[in-house]
Amino acid sequence: MSKFRFIYSGLIIAAFMLFHTQLSIDLAYAIVYGLGVVLLINIIEIFISDLRSTKILSGFIGGLIFLLISYFLTKTFETFFLNDAVKLGFNFIFGYIGIFIGYKNYYLIDYLFQKLIRKDKNYKTKITEIPKILDTSSLIDGRIYDIIASNFIESKILIPSFVLKELQNIADSHDHFRRQKGKRGLDILKKIQEQKNNEVEVVDIDFPTLNNVDDKLVEFTKQVGGKLVTTDYNLIKVAEIKSIKCMNINQLALALRQTIFPQDEINIFIQKEGKEPSQGVGYLDDGTLVVIENGRSLIGKNQDIVVTSILQSDSGRIIFGKIKQ
Repeated sequence: MSKFRFIYSGLIIAAFMLFHTQLSIDLAYAIVYGLGVVLLINIIEIFISDLRSTKILSGFIGGLIFLLISYFLTKTFETFFLNDAVKLGFNFIFGYIGIFIGYKNYYLIDYLFQKLIRKDKNYKTKITEIPKILDTSSLIDGRIYDIIASNFIESKILIPSFVLKELQNIADSHDHFRRQKGKRGLDILKKIQEQKNNEVEVVDIDFPTLNNVDDKLVEFTKQVGGKLVTTDYNLIKVAEIKSIKCMNINQLALALRQTIFPQDEINIFIQKEGKEPSQGVGYLDDGTLVVIENGRSLIGKNQDIVVTSILQSDSGRIIFGKIKQ
């Protein structure tokens, strides 16, 4: 805008100098007239400088409209203009006002065009779907089902056959706890297949040259151009090295956990006794441990407490509170 201002000012002075004979004024007066007009323009700009940002087309339209207004004003009130030089200066001033106002209010033109276009067309936003690939850890974890059921995922869900095979192997394990994890993963997969929010497909694919399931997941995700959904920290690191995008369920859970500050009041179910004789222990919905002073006698009850302090550690956070009086 500063370049335009400089060029426009030079144009005004040059016009007065070039046409000073036709305007019946001396060259010196022509320069004075030109400088006077430039000064007036800068004063006007100060008064309207708080207008919003703009575009060139709007400035052109604004300048044209104001020049037409200026022409009709000079014709209607011709007796008030002393000579042609004053008329020319008046036209320049009005032209600049029009350009400046139009330039600063381009959104009015944009809005008009949008209204005209929308009358003829019914737009639908097209979203390029990026498929989500679930790994074994996300299925065993189980929270992915709640995320899908809450409509936070808007795309097709893919489960490679080698992930299903790994789940089956875990479910057939001789170790009791490992077997329970495998069965839980299969149950979650069945629930995901039964939900109606997202299309789910078990893809019959394998990579015989790759022995590690994590490597197969990275390769499959790369081939389909999808995002890998997991809770496995090491898998996330490997995927990031190979420029594969991941959705970390643990990171999402941390981002959504309840924000607590000292002196906040929360209602907590006291589940068990704490390490100290008088302490009771409860948990927030996100699993955060809450230690309640003098809460042991209230085990098995919901109780309003006042947060006294919060301890943040590498393994998570611990909230300390006391019974609300």
